Amino acid sequence: MSALHEMSLNDLSALIRRGEVSATEVTDAHIDRCAAMDGTAALVTPTFKQARETAQALDRELAQGLSRGPLHGLPLGLKDAIDVQDVPTRLCGRFTPDRDAATWQALRLAGMVSLSKLHCAEYCLGAPGAKDALPFAKNPHDPARTPGASSSGSAVALATGMVPAALGTDTGGSIRIPAAFCGVTGLKPTNGLLSRAGLFPLAPSLDQVGPMARDSRDCALLLDGLVGGADRYAAALSGGLQGLRIGHAPQFGRDAGAAEDQSAAVTTALEVLRALGAEIREVTLPPLQRFTECFLPIMLSEAYGLHEQAIAEDRLMSPNTRIRLEGGIGITPEAVSDAKTAQRALSAAMAELFTMVDALVFEAVPGDPPRIEAMHPLDYLKAPLLAVPANVTGAPSLAIRCGTSRAGLPIGLQILAARNRDATALRIGHAYESAVGHASAPVGFPPHPVGTRPAMPGKDKT
Repeated sequence: MSALHEMSLNDLSALIRRGEVSATEVTDAHIDRCAAMDGTAALVTPTFKQARETAQALDRELAQGLSRGPLHGLPLGLKDAIDVQDVPTRLCGRFTPDRDAATWQALRLAGMVSLSKLHCAEYCLGAPGAKDALPFAKNPHDPARTPGASSSGSAVALATGMVPAALGTDTGGSIRIPAAFCGVTGLKPTNGLLSRAGLFPLAPSLDQVGPMARDSRDCALLLDGLVGGADRYAAALSGGLQGLRIGHAPQFGRDAGAAEDQSAAVTTALEVLRALGAEIREVTLPPLQRFTECFLPIMLSEAYGLHEQAIAEDRLMSPNTRIRLEGGIGITPEAVSDAKTAQRALSAAMAELFTMVDALVFEAVPGDPPRIEAMHPLDYLKAPLLAVPANVTGAPSLAIRCGTSRAGLPIGLQILAARNRDATALRIGHAYESAVGHASAPVGFPPHPVGTRPAMPGKDKT
């Protein structure tokens, strides 16, 4: 049997249900893995003592014949932007919530165990910089490169086996970009599918909470728990792809200047999907720049409007975050109105397209993760953004791994479905992963020399 930290959420669930391992054993295995991987800086507020106590209580329930369902006793990590009662939020407003976020409450009631709050970009906006509020999570595939943002800690913790599942948030790609850069899986659900209550806001009309894991099957299991426990998304994975119409949007990759190896990997993935019975159609979409020009005024104006006071008063705010938030200063009400008009038009165009195809496939990111030393706080303003069509239109979008670049780094595939067709995106992702023998085992991270590893913060305390 594989080590517990290497196993998928579904496999761990089966072991617990059969009584082959306890929730406490699974929790302890992941706490040990967190200690071994502490150099990643993925954890910001570990809650290991609470996690052990919760796992023990859940084991007592199982001993009494009580099961909360397939998530019973399974650990996860939560992006720092997601409220956990009495656990400090350190990167998104710096406060201690007095109640749980609705999404965490749903998973807690389903029997999950929170191991830690996870690193994210400060105020959920940005990427690594020289003067970050806390050390930025490190990409385990190449620490000199960004892990993606803002759900950086979620992706890194998954990729290194510190947690088998995580929650992230996505305003303009903040689940899918880290998933692609770290070689894991992340879903931005249909806008409004999950409650935003208890989520630190960046741009509320765009913000979404979503599941992250090491494969689509685990994301589906987690999403079922988030919507109340019905076997809705996991059950849909078995449908196969026969007759499914998948649109290929090569224009988006060209618009974003996607590297040759990224686009080649997408083409290869499409051939796999075709072999599974899907019908592949090349489609034409509005230019990616139109989605980007629509997204930026809405996001930046909402972010500045919400956090103008914090820009003035939060002395701990890093210079990079301040620069990014101040990008909304000059955006006029007329510009926002024009952007929302464009948003309605783009959403209508996408809805029309989804009468002809069931999903769209294109690159998740244009290339390898940038080197941190070469990054600028406003890099996201430079080019058309591959992630934002899903945010602008409210559509579900899944990022999965579909290859390895010439530099030896993960390549991501983006699967975008019609609104409320999250199950379709997950079904395609799962079919692809099953066909190629997707290995969801975690990667390592350069360890401390034997005998010199420091104690893990919070190892023996809340």
